[in-house]
Amino acid sequence: MSETQKRLKGKNILSRHPFWLGRYYITNIALYGLATLIILSWNNVFSGISYWWLLSLVPLFLNRFFYIVAGSAVLSVAVLVVFWQEIPWHYLVLLPFAIYIGHLTAVFMHNAVHFNFNIRWLNPVLGELCALQQLSAGFPVFRLIHNEHHSHSDDPERDPHPPKGYSFWEFVDQSRVMIKNRLSAMYFKKWGTTAQSTRNWELQNLLLIGSRFAKTLFLFALLGPKMFVLLFLPSYLANVFLFAAFNYFTHIEKPDGSTEVLNLDNNWYFQFCNKTLYGVFYHKNHHDRPKLFNPMLLKT
Repeated sequence: MSETQKRLKGKNILSRHPFWLGRYYITNIALYGLATLIILSWNNVFSGISYWWLLSLVPLFLNRFFYIVAGSAVLSVAVLVVFWQEIPWHYLVLLPFAIYIGHLTAVFMHNAVHFNFNIRWLNPVLGELCALQQLSAGFPVFRLIHNEHHSHSDDPERDPHPPKGYSFWEFVDQSRVMIKNRLSAMYFKKWGTTAQSTRNWELQNLLLIGSRFAKTLFLFALLGPKMFVLLFLPSYLANVFLFAAFNYFTHIEKPDGSTEVLNLDNNWYFQFCNKTLYGVFYHKNHHDRPKLFNPMLLKT
């Protein structure tokens, strides 16, 4: 067993209790739901603007990233065209910063799951903040999935998101489905495929949707409809793109059918990301030394 596999081996969250994830999602729903009610109690987010801005939320709850990206793009353009009188155009100056934040949360989450921030308690805190920006299942779930990826990289059965056989946009579209399928397989391997375990798992998946819904409404209330559409949605989509990019392009299939993990620095986008995002595309180095915050610093 490799050093990385030994470090990541251990009792995972799915092994603690058959309804551990359900309890975690319920906690998220309660906390973000309460926070949203507090915000709405003193701030009318629709003051002076149309309630049609709520349409921007619809694509985020679709089941595939293709529909999420396409729907968000279409509705954002529609909002810009129909409600341009309500838009403070100075927000657009902040758009590059919002896109950068979307990239940065991918890097911070990536390091938080390895507890690479020197202050130990800061890792789950930053991880949960990143999970909020990513509207994801949460830090513990991401950590479990990422550990599986490191332990079984490019294994078609056990890697939660092996890119082999997919085009890039197919990989973007199918990643969430692949991760869900891997989590399901891990859960049923631990707790068996019984009527009770099936009910537990189905209920936890419904609670996951509720948790994502609560996070989305919280951000919508906190930022307001204009900032949510003009800044958060591009930031969210940028995060999805970067996660997919460094998990896809750095894992290549060789002529003999095997796969290889690469460090990439051969175009302007990879170079820019490596210099501004702590060597994020030095993915081979990351797999070799996951405890290194900036894998670009590892001499090859």
